[in-house]
Amino acid sequence: EPTKVLEAEQVTRLQSEGLESALSKLDPRSRRIIEARWLANDDGSGATLHTLAEEFGVSAERIRQIEAAALKKMKGSLAAFV
Repeated sequence: EPTKVLEAEQVTRLQSEGLESALSKLDPRSRRIIEARWLANDDGSGATLHTLAEEFGVSAERIRQIEAAALKKMKGSLAAFV
């Protein structure tokens, strides 16, 4: 049905815009962590906490904390697009 297709396309467009908007509000380190962990690979296998910890010279726990804070901030930003 054409209306269903148009609605689905609009939802997809809004989600893409929402994701880009939410990512743009993050600092570069947080954005890099989110992109590496969640958006880098199509097969769903993102970078590990330990790999990113080595890259940034911090502990894996600190990467987890940064990731959690970034996801929380993104969730607030994405609320406007739902």
